[in-house]
Amino acid sequence: MSDSARMVLLADDDPVMRELASAKLKEAGYAVTTAEDGAQALSLLRKIAPDLVISDIDMPNMNGYELTEAIRADEAFCETPVMVITASDQSDAVDRAFASGATSFLAKPMNWSLFHHAVKFVLRASDDRRELKTAKDQAEAGAKFKDSLMSVMSHELRTPLNAIIGFGQIIAERFDNENDNMHHEYAEYIIDGGRRLLNSVSDMLLASDARSGPIAINETDVCLGDIVEEALSGLEKTLRLADVEPIQKLCSNNLEICCDRGLMAKAIRKLVDNAVKFSPKGVSVLIGAALTRSGDLAIVVKDTGPGVKPELLDKVTAPFEQIDMSFQRSREGLGLGLPLVQAIAKAHGGSFRLDSVVNEGTRAIIVLPARRIHELPGSMPKQQGREVA
Repeated sequence: MSDSARMVLLADDDPVMRELASAKLKEAGYAVTTAEDGAQALSLLRKIAPDLVISDIDMPNMNGYELTEAIRADEAFCETPVMVITASDQSDAVDRAFASGATSFLAKPMNWSLFHHAVKFVLRASDDRRELKTAKDQAEAGAKFKDSLMSVMSHELRTPLNAIIGFGQIIAERFDNENDNMHHEYAEYIIDGGRRLLNSVSDMLLASDARSGPIAINETDVCLGDIVEEALSGLEKTLRLADVEPIQKLCSNNLEICCDRGLMAKAIRKLVDNAVKFSPKGVSVLIGAALTRSGDLAIVVKDTGPGVKPELLDKVTAPFEQIDMSFQRSREGLGLGLPLVQAIAKAHGGSFRLDSVVNEGTRAIIVLPARRIHELPGSMPKQQGREVA
C-alpha cells in the first residue's frame, strides 16, 4: 500500500504540536485527521479506521496510555499500530507505553527530519506483521482442512476395504478347498493388498488425531508378554520372508502395564517391521524390556542392520518421511511408522528415542512411566534392568 493512501490519526492537546506534525505528515503524502484528546481520538478511530495512530501521552479526558489500552481492547482495531509521543525526561513513560500496547514511541523534542521515516518504518512493520498473520492463518486453515479430509477419507475407505478383505478370504478358502493353487494365490494377493491399504488408512487416521492433540487411549491392564505376542502376530509373513526370528528378552512376561493394548502392540509392531524392512535378509532383531532405576519400563527393539546416519535421525522421525521417499524407492510405506510410535508413547505419558550407528544397527526405545507398571500377584519379583542411557 502506498503512503499516499494511508490515513494517520494524530492526537495531541498542543495545537502547535498538532499543526507541525500534521504538516510534516501531509508533506510526506499521508492523509491526516487530528484530535485534541484521547476521547475524541477514540471516537474518530471508529469512524475513519486509520492505518496508524500517533498519540501524545499527557492529554486531558483520556491520556495516551488509556487511548492505547482502549484501542487494544477493541476487537475491530486491536491490530492498529500506535506510536506514542513522550517527553525525554519521563524515564518510565516508554515502559508504561509498551505495557499499554504501544507499537513504537517518539521522544520530545521531535526530530522532524526523521519523523516521517519513523512513521514509514512502523507502517511497513505493521504490513509485514499482517501479511505473516494472514499466511499463518491460511497455513493453519490448510492444515486443518487436510486433517479433516484425511479423517473423512480414512473413515470412508475402511468399510469397502473390510468388504474386499472379507470376500477375498472367502474366495481364497474356496480355491483352497478346490486345490486351485494359482487362483488361491491371486486371492491372497487381494487380501494382502487390502490389509496393507487398510493399515495405511488406519495410520493416516491416527496421524490426523495426533496432529490435533494427544491420542485418546483406551486404558486396560495387560501383560507385557501378551502385548509383544499381539505385536508379532501381524508380522508372521513379513518375518518369514525376511528369514527373521525375533529374540525376546523381557524382564518378566507377567509384568502388567496400564495402557492401550492395541496402540502399544501397534507401536512395537511398527518398530519390528522397520527393523526388518530396512535391513538385509536374516538380520538379528531383539525385543527387550527392562525396568530402569527409577522404575520406568524401557521397551527396546534393536537390530543389526545398516543403521542410520546421525544427521538423518530427525528426518526419519518426521511424518511422511523415509530416507528415500522417491517413487522409485524399494521400501513400501508412508513414512508414518516412527512418528506414530512417538505419538503413542507421548499419549501414555512416556517418551521415544532412536539411537543408531552406521553399519552396526539401530536401537528404538519406548519408555513408559513407573505409574503404569505393576507386577501380577503371585509372580516373581521384578528384575531391575540397567539404566537406559
